[in-house]
Amino acid sequence: MRVTRWRFTTRTAAPTWEDGLVVGSGRIGAIAYGPADALTIALAHERFLLPVNPRPDAPDLTGVLPEMRARILAGDGSAAANLLESAANEAGYDGLVWTDPLAVCATLAVASPGGVTDAVRSIDLRRGTATIAWADDRGGERRVTLVAPRGTDSVWIALESDLAAEVTLRLGLDPRDDGPAASFAPDYSGRVTSAVAGGRIGRLELRDAHGERLARVRATGARSWDAGDPQALVARVIVPAGGRTLLRLDVEVAGSPVRPADDADWDAILRDQTRPHRELVEASTLQLEGREGRVVEEIWDRAAAGDPAARRRAIEIAYAAGRSHIIAATGELPPTLQGVWQGTFTPAWSADYTLNGNVQNGGIAGLIPTGTPELAASLLELILPFADHYRANARRVFGADGMLLPSRMSTHGKADHFNARFPHLFWTGCGGWVLRVIADLVAVTGDRSLVDDRVWELVDGVLRFAETATVSRDGLRHFVPSYSPENTPSDAESSLASDSTADVAIHRDAARAAAVLARARGDEALEERWTALVDALPDYRIADDGTLAEWIGQPWRENHAHRHATQLYPLWYEVDPAFTGPGERAARLREAARATIRAKIAWRAADPTPPPGRMEMSFGLVQLGLASAALGDADDALRCVEWLAVDHVAPALTTRHDAGRIFNLDASGGLPALVAAMLLGSTADTLTVLPALPESWPTGRVTGLRGRGGVVVDVLEWDGSSCALELRRLDAAEWLCPDGRVRLLPGSGFRCEDPRDEELTLRAGESATVRLVRARAR
Repeated sequence: MRVTRWRFTTRTAAPTWEDGLVVGSGRIGAIAYGPADALTIALAHERFLLPVNPRPDAPDLTGVLPEMRARILAGDGSAAANLLESAANEAGYDGLVWTDPLAVCATLAVASPGGVTDAVRSIDLRRGTATIAWADDRGGERRVTLVAPRGTDSVWIALESDLAAEVTLRLGLDPRDDGPAASFAPDYSGRVTSAVAGGRIGRLELRDAHGERLARVRATGARSWDAGDPQALVARVIVPAGGRTLLRLDVEVAGSPVRPADDADWDAILRDQTRPHRELVEASTLQLEGREGRVVEEIWDRAAAGDPAARRRAIEIAYAAGRSHIIAATGELPPTLQGVWQGTFTPAWSADYTLNGNVQNGGIAGLIPTGTPELAASLLELILPFADHYRANARRVFGADGMLLPSRMSTHGKADHFNARFPHLFWTGCGGWVLRVIADLVAVTGDRSLVDDRVWELVDGVLRFAETATVSRDGLRHFVPSYSPENTPSDAESSLASDSTADVAIHRDAARAAAVLARARGDEALEERWTALVDALPDYRIADDGTLAEWIGQPWRENHAHRHATQLYPLWYEVDPAFTGPGERAARLREAARATIRAKIAWRAADPTPPPGRMEMSFGLVQLGLASAALGDADDALRCVEWLAVDHVAPALTTRHDAGRIFNLDASGGLPALVAAMLLGSTADTLTVLPALPESWPTGRVTGLRGRGGVVVDVLEWDGSSCALELRRLDAAEWLCPDGRVRLLPGSGFRCEDPRDEELTLRAGESATVRLVRARAR
């Protein structure tokens, strides 16, 4: 196996912020774009979420809810939507309420006169650095390099030149916002005021419309920062011949203490302060024996033309880049839709936390299975502070007890982002989905301390909501109204329906997740209630066209011409027991899921271009791919991962929401998760090895994958005849599997060379090496 390569170059220009190179500390991010001699570096901070939108309570719908339910059960979702709209208007809602957006908190313009030839942009994924290099008219080379040391609120910028050069700096709040803003994005420009103070340390202070301080940016490195105007600082620095000038920008957000990087010389910064990022990135690596190369355009051009080796190389790079950028965007909080990067005051979807799939199938999807589960705990920091809001949501929307988590959030947990077309407040799956993420975090790490009083309160709140918000009918409990994000039945005008498969599947799975959390806490008081809830939920339905129905309730008909695939939730984590086993019913459900996947893939394949084409929303591909991997369908999983790698990755190795459109981190987190699922599956006591290995990956190696039961697969490598894996069980996971037993389930035509390895005993702190051989020719 060749050595993993981490440094890549691109000659594609970066005219807008969406094309820029990114660095991030987890807490702060910087994105560099524009011509090499007139760069703009835009800063954002994970806590700089502008408080610019209203925050009404969820509307009180208890007065119209019985009539809405009656209309939906009669098959008239449109009438129910009209009732929702009228009730919202009476509650004072006037249009769609947006979440508070992730915003730009400063821009540094770096002007380097002298001309530009042969400009190259470089990305070092291992160190987390970005460099713009070019030759000036005198033939000397100039470089601007950025790094944000992990866990700090600082960005270092190194200005280097072979020949002495003068550089002009302007620090303000003036992004060159000429990117292709989404048509639906609100415009937040002018919602922040700024003031400056000069001197050896330049200060930029940001305030809201009421004069409250939101953030302060401090700049050092220049001899003097002068007030160029009341809202910007200007400095001129001389970069010595063959030397460098170091600048540092620190961001302090109100209410969040600043954590500046330690003072150091440049070599020490690259050696020491990049180490934490490097260790996280190296926790999992992928090698598929792709074609060698470091120039992004050359690799991607060959991959787009169908070269199998180039396609493998694109996947290797996308895996490494996605993990590097998600790590750089995960701090106290998880990545937003745009991670921790911003270059506009018109961000798509407010660059918020969209919890009907983007966060779970996108931003954080790869953290747990690919070697960095500790970072997934950032989701708790986002979710747990707003329990009172979730209770109010449940009470006001459904007249229920317990907790209803919203589909979108940033600075609060109120379910107020909705309209008749997108009735997000009736999607009830967020709470159960969050429980699954927490349960997997516990099951992979063995860390019982995660299940504190707040988490246990959430477990009880999600259960209590399901018990009191569902409708009892024919001996079963039904979700009415129900919303399958963000789809509408094919024969309906409204997306309001009953019993979306996602709502039912998530709550069935939440019971299994709650059992893991109950064991960690040592409290089984809720077990009987969870069991009773699951027993009372309706069974999955196979639609008339043979696919897995997206709405269990009749008379809703399938609509495959859509980017989401939430009806496949039963296959994404620990596969729902209804889909396992040798029985006819389970086999029919698996085949129905395959039919859904293939219908969705065929719909996309008919026009795989950005909207108005059909290649939109990258995490929808993750959803299809994860289900394919669980079913052992390597070809369908491969189709999804290749689409993600080839069509959704930009020359800067950042990713896009659609094929080539809208800066977004869903594919950055989702692609590594999908690849991991193709190579390893797990339950508390089983390990499925190579469940969906494509024939076009004949040789490969992956490190650092994580399985439930506290199993770490340090190395998994395969070739045409055999496979070997080195695995161990974490000390902290002893309680998860006291007898140490793990059943190995080889996939993709492999079998255990020694049959005794099929029932392996792997106790806490122990390791083992297992060899598989091909059971049949492929």
